[in-house]
Amino acid sequence: MKIRCDLRVNGGSRKPYLVSGPNEPGDHLAHRLAAYVLFWDAEPLLDATARMPALAAFEFVPDLLALDDAGAIKLWVECGTITLHKLTKITRRAPRCRLVVMKETERDAARLRRDLEEQFDRPGKVEILAWPGDSYRRWAAAVADKTEAFGEASGLMINAVVNETPQLVEFKRF
Repeated sequence: MKIRCDLRVNGGSRKPYLVSGPNEPGDHLAHRLAAYVLFWDAEPLLDATARMPALAAFEFVPDLLALDDAGAIKLWVECGTITLHKLTKITRRAPRCRLVVMKETERDAARLRRDLEEQFDRPGKVEILAWPGDSYRRWAAAVADKTEAFGEASGLMINAVVNETPQLVEFKRF
């Protein structure tokens, strides 16, 4: 699946092109697009590769990545399912970055938080954001192979019109 975007958010405009990776569920690109809009002001990258110097220590890449002025990772975002093993590697190899996991439901977010508290040595290093109610399903339904969106976003909220469908999402922290 591929998505061509024309985005106008927070007074700026960008035209990202998203391509799904192997074994990614069909709606995963919609989730990555939401993360891109949500963290708009961090100027995130959707096309990070293992060849980037900041990712040299990793055998995997994030769904979304933002770098600071020195080229170090300042934001790492994972959408959907992630293992505790992968979270351990990220927190150890990039200890200063903000690590965010976006979950489709509050139930999934609560389960991940519980698992982190029980089995993870640094649960506070992982920020979990959940789509409230059925907002993820509504967002994914609005995103198409050609997506236009305009509105505002701030790290915890998206207020936008996506392909003529109004979206107001206030993410819940877990």
